[in-house]
Amino acid sequence: LLAFHARVDELADIGPLTGASVPILAQVAVALHHGYGAVEAALVRIMRTLEGSLPQGRDWDQTLLADAALEIEAVRPALLSTATLVPLRRLLGFRHFFRHAYGLPFDPVRLEELRGIAIAARPLVAADFGRIDELLAQLASQI
Repeated sequence: LLAFHARVDELADIGPLTGASVPILAQVAVALHHGYGAVEAALVRIMRTLEGSLPQGRDWDQTLLADAALEIEAVRPALLSTATLVPLRRLLGFRHFFRHAYGLPFDPVRLEELRGIAIAARPLVAADFGRIDELLAQLASQI
């Protein structure tokens, strides 16, 4: 999840967004989009490997997060904690906005809030993926 951490570092290094220029707001929006995308891509690879399939349908990405927070008996523990699920859902919501709200200006207040959410989520994501690494190492040792 180096890409997620790099994007959160980028977000932390940017100054206040009130009165920020359009390019700075766009930089924050892209960092939020790509940071969430890195987490989602990792979950896709992990869940495909452990479960053999992924959610289908229009809301597959929302289902992916929900499924990752569920324990599947005899398959795997929950991959994401409830505490991590909450901010990731907010970042997913922004990703939907980012991809579909062509031409709308970025709201600095909303971006500031989302930046804070991403920064606060960093240790949660790191802890969850640390547990995932341990699970994968345990499974690999059984092969």
